[in-house]
Amino acid sequence: DHPGVTRGWKAPVGPVHAQKERVGMKGSGGLTRWLRGTCFAGYYWATGRRSLLANVNRLDRLYRAPRAEIDSLLRRELVRLLSHASRTVPYYRDVTGEVELSEETVLSQLQQMPVLTKAAIYEAGSRLVSERPGRGTRWNNSGGSTGEPVRLLQDRHMVNRSRAGELLFLRWAGHRMGEPHVLIWGVPQETFKEPISFHERAYRLIHNETYLNCYKTSDEIVRRQLEYINRKRPTLIEGYVEALCDLSRMITGEGIDVARPRAVLSSAGVLTAQARETIERAFGCPVFNRYGSREVSNMACSCESNTELHVNELSTHLEIMDDDGRPCEPGVEGRVLVTLLTNYTMPLIRYQIEDRAAWASGPCPCGRTTRRLVNVTGRQSDYLYAMDGTRFGGSGMSTLLFSTSGIRRYQFRQTRPDQVTLAVVPNDGVEKEALMRELEVPVARLKEVLKGVTVTLAIVNEIV
Repeated sequence: DHPGVTRGWKAPVGPVHAQKERVGMKGSGGLTRWLRGTCFAGYYWATGRRSLLANVNRLDRLYRAPRAEIDSLLRRELVRLLSHASRTVPYYRDVTGEVELSEETVLSQLQQMPVLTKAAIYEAGSRLVSERPGRGTRWNNSGGSTGEPVRLLQDRHMVNRSRAGELLFLRWAGHRMGEPHVLIWGVPQETFKEPISFHERAYRLIHNETYLNCYKTSDEIVRRQLEYINRKRPTLIEGYVEALCDLSRMITGEGIDVARPRAVLSSAGVLTAQARETIERAFGCPVFNRYGSREVSNMACSCESNTELHVNELSTHLEIMDDDGRPCEPGVEGRVLVTLLTNYTMPLIRYQIEDRAAWASGPCPCGRTTRRLVNVTGRQSDYLYAMDGTRFGGSGMSTLLFSTSGIRRYQFRQTRPDQVTLAVVPNDGVEKEALMRELEVPVARLKEVLKGVTVTLAIVNEIV
């Protein structure tokens, strides 16, 4: 087992796991580790990410460095980002004008900049894109949990730094690359019967990852997922909070004996104390909590010693502000503002992610020196139901709308078991008839999966 993973954690009393040992990976000797390391190094070299694993190791070391060292590196990153934005991004050039930045004053200068809301991103449009974009740019869509979609241009550097943060958090949860890793995750390709790319298939094979789709679920699907977990015997199970709770309730409710992983990693939702206890009791292992989003990726994760979340500070700079725009003291909940340090193509500076949190105080027993979050709230999603009782995650249904450009806000409403309404607020200047034609395919696909349910499209002026 990874050293220290269960320090400070005590398994809850329960019959399912009272006598079970933790699952390990067979063949973990020196030769196997060497072969595994060589394989991953070759893969990341071939895909143009040669420095990724070195960056993971660097972050792991830095986040145990003296606090002053992290602060110095953070201020340096902020100066670089804000200087680039004020020179090459029309939106920020208009906001800041000619400004002299320094490491000594950059934090106070940052707080003078306006908050970037989703509405501001929509209004700014292409003016938020740098005149000197990075390489390998691609558009990414978000908004599934809020009903207010945003479309962001991200570059290869941002994607690689995001992946480094993901691997770092997996390491904190005790996972070794190449060990069996099962994800209870949204797979829109499976839900809507779309092909999965060769690159994605190769990635999952090399990393020994298996995705079990939770966009579509029922008691029978959950039961099959547990059967697969017992066959695969993963060392890590990762998943959406609600999907993990579905598994856990079936395990404890029906007394199912399940292979015990080294850890469970919860994401894509609010992990309440009750949800954590439910998952821990069912799987008999520690539960780690990761905080992130499609817009800014992996922001924070809990450690082996605490339920508080360590911030990935060299990728995301977080502020917690009260309703008057003043920084909150530790323990005081406020709005989360995110400055993404890794995407120079479309910088997000003081982005209001529509979550709330508070700062933790005091040192963490794990020895890491990053700032920590407590009480992250705000992410919620619900299910849509087919007539046979099959549940479909609302965030999964939202992926149907990612390619539709004319939407300002949207909401799925199931007012009766046999009736779902998709309410849409169009963007300014978008003709109602044109938007309805653009939504014909998404609505038809929604009808395909919600068998027996009538789906109605409503173009509205506002959503309350």
